Amino acid sequence: MNKDFRLAFDILDKVFRESAYSNLLLTEVLDKADNSALLTKLVYGTLEKNITLEYYISELCKNKPNIKIRTILKLGLFMLKFMDSIPSHAIVNEMVNLTAYIKKPELAGFVNATLKTAITKEFSIPKDEKLALSIKYSIPLWLVKCLIKQYKKDIAIEIMQTKSFEFEHIRANSKKITDNELQKWLKTLDIEYEKSVYGGYFIKNNKKVRELFDGGIITYQSPSSMLVCKACDVKNNYKVLDMCSSPGGKSVYFGELANNLAITACDIYPNRVEKIKEYAKRMGAKNINAIVMDGTVFNKNFDKAFDFVLCDSPCSGFGVARKKPDIYLNKSYDDIVALSEIQYKLLNNAIDYTKTGGHIVYSTCTILREENYNIIGRILKERQDVKLEKMPISIENEGFIQLLPNNDGVDGFFIARLIKC
Repeated sequence: MNKDFRLAFDILDKVFRESAYSNLLLTEVLDKADNSALLTKLVYGTLEKNITLEYYISELCKNKPNIKIRTILKLGLFMLKFMDSIPSHAIVNEMVNLTAYIKKPELAGFVNATLKTAITKEFSIPKDEKLALSIKYSIPLWLVKCLIKQYKKDIAIEIMQTKSFEFEHIRANSKKITDNELQKWLKTLDIEYEKSVYGGYFIKNNKKVRELFDGGIITYQSPSSMLVCKACDVKNNYKVLDMCSSPGGKSVYFGELANNLAITACDIYPNRVEKIKEYAKRMGAKNINAIVMDGTVFNKNFDKAFDFVLCDSPCSGFGVARKKPDIYLNKSYDDIVALSEIQYKLLNNAIDYTKTGGHIVYSTCTILREENYNIIGRILKERQDVKLEKMPISIENEGFIQLLPNNDGVDGFFIARLIKC
């Protein structure tokens, strides 16, 4: 049995059955793969095409197969229909072998016949335009409808067409190395890079890059995340609160953008607070106090205590779905409505924690109005003690921006800056 196919199945099985995170599972086994690039493509590709593959299976099978067999079929169908580097007969044979691996050899004939039929089958496209877009771009139907309503069809399709980005974005840890020194390191290690306009570098991830990460020389941080930090514009000697901090990347970056900050970094879960501490230790950031706190519950000890508060709110994450395609698997519109209430509570508390004359930045890594414009609009309508404030960034703005995911490495982010009156 092909080792990489087996590893891909194991990861996908845990994602589909246990809602595990594909990126974490991949990181754990990547060095064990015979071909890490192939393994990554199999996992992310199958997840990216999940809705399309579910539709193919519904066209091929009268009855819905059990979840493990569906996972085998999805993996096989992804390779048959979206890859041309592996012979069809080899794909079918390996998927049949997986039925023995999961102790279902009696279904080998079913998997064999289904995939052989798929090799030459031309799948029909639904007549309903939105359903057809959902299947074509493998986006949940409810989200297709939302995007078309909020952005109009042409822009919605551009968003849905955004492809997976094969490069990671890193930045130097300025406490340990300068940009010029990092570039020399990358050249010495024969790591190809492209400098980004956001102050970091696009690279292809590999073991050498991960070793630089482990040593705290660099860190992974997306261009959009770096832009959030720059929009915050923290000043020397500020008392800063990062309300939803885990894993801690923005808090750590604050400490490199200004001196003598006192940063309180919070998260509701103790294990995530430990991640903040680990991140800070790896990067040599000594001015971060990481604590457990539920940001939706008002903390009277924080009342008007901070010069600056970042409310980088938990969200649907649709702006980074091309990096984390499993984001689409288990979310509904009802989840978005529930999230928006949490986001509203978080931002209200963020404002209360800010001194008069202080600043607040609200950000998400998503693209839906319910989590972005509507939250800010509701706050501005209900509260008289805040107003929008222009952000000191290279993108023209009147206090807020909505970044849409594109094929140049930018994630979908919303950023708004407020001043406490």
